[in-house]
Amino acid sequence: MLRRVHEPAAGDNPASPARSSLLSLAAEIRHSAGWLERRMVRSYLRRQGITVPESAEFFGFPTITAAPGSTLVLGERFNAISGRRRHVMGLNHGCVIRTIRPGAHLVIGDDVGMSGATVCAAGRVEIGPHCLIGANATIVDSNFHPLAAAGRRYAPLPEPEPRDEIVIGANVFVGAGAYVLAGARIGDNSVVGAGAVVTGEVPPDSVVAGNPARVVRAL
Repeated sequence: MLRRVHEPAAGDNPASPARSSLLSLAAEIRHSAGWLERRMVRSYLRRQGITVPESAEFFGFPTITAAPGSTLVLGERFNAISGRRRHVMGLNHGCVIRTIRPGAHLVIGDDVGMSGATVCAAGRVEIGPHCLIGANATIVDSNFHPLAAAGRRYAPLPEPEPRDEIVIGANVFVGAGAYVLAGARIGDNSVVGAGAVVTGEVPPDSVVAGNPARVVRAL
């Protein structure tokens, strides 16, 4: 025996009122949880004496710490994505942003976004405005241990030198998994390819890739 399958007429809404209410409630809960999460992050940072712009956005909990006597500045509309479920690529960890010794200087400009990135300053790290720091990228101005083998295991953090400073210009895109190491200077508008290792000068308006990073094309 054949049964006639009811087909909703044009204009019918296949979603039941109950389902619509549940979806609406779920959306409200997600919004409220996100708002509460961001307030908790801001409160945590301000207790450490770190100034956080009201326009900054945090998705997931980053690790942001400032050594006593150091400077850590987050620009307006700073955006940090932390946690595997927060990013389409998945992240190895939440964002890590740290000054690691007194006198260190870390400045992140306006409209900078990063996803699961690590940025550590022992001396000086500056990231210009409108930069994108891709998933799991690393920007550090220290080797954290001496290069000389003798006593390396227990040696203190090496003293920073002016040549170790990192300066990233405006509108730079650092690709996923890239390393920007001590002494790197990246010109405005440039792109660092995924997995590249940058230790020196990158001209403005260029694309670099590889280890060590080399210019592969101009923009």
